[in-house]
Amino acid sequence: MTEPVRLSKFLAHQQGISRREAEHLIAQGVVRVAGEVVEAPFFKVTDEEVTVDEGASMEPIAPMTLVWYRPPGAPLPDPLTLRDGAPRSALDNSGADWLKVHFLSQQPLAELAEQESGLVVWSQNRGVIRKLGDDLDQLEQEYVVEVEGTLDDEGLKRIGFALCADIRGRKPKVSISWQSDTRLRIAMKRVPVGGIRGAVEEQGLKVIEVRRLRLGAILLGRMAPGEWRFLPVDVRF
Repeated sequence: MTEPVRLSKFLAHQQGISRREAEHLIAQGVVRVAGEVVEAPFFKVTDEEVTVDEGASMEPIAPMTLVWYRPPGAPLPDPLTLRDGAPRSALDNSGADWLKVHFLSQQPLAELAEQESGLVVWSQNRGVIRKLGDDLDQLEQEYVVEVEGTLDDEGLKRIGFALCADIRGRKPKVSISWQSDTRLRIAMKRVPVGGIRGAVEEQGLKVIEVRRLRLGAILLGRMAPGEWRFLPVDVRF
């Protein structure tokens, strides 16, 4: 029996390539051990057949942006756990595979407050990270707030004033309206993290859920709670 060796080392020797190139192929999900895809470069092989899928390329792996529908009360997970532990949305039009590398080094962006649900975003893309960091205040966000109770137009205005209370400089426009007897829609830039719940409760309404529907041009859409999807690599917020 052959002594076990790391897959990356074995592949580098087999293909006549560098260890870094071998690890790149493994990360692409194109390397198979005994017919099964293996994405771990440290996986130990002995006498198994190791093959590389036809058409494999050394082209860089595009960084991905990941969207998740956070259910009410759910903690923020490690993105890698979504790969095998949560359903992928049928709305995913990214064309991306289920590569492990797509879920690693994902940075949480435009974070929701602990009690909020809805649209959550992670990204590996430097442009997206910069956009949702430095330029986040320029993006409008839209929320729906499930409530119990009644409130007149003056009360809605007071919610808007409260949301802008701690914002210096030019105040953002706040759009607040009733979507139904139990649902408020709030859209604004420079959303204070966790501030929506408090501003609504101050007006005597009982808040059942605060859910983010939109971040810039990215919509939660018809995703179901717990589902995730990749965004196309050329997406714009």
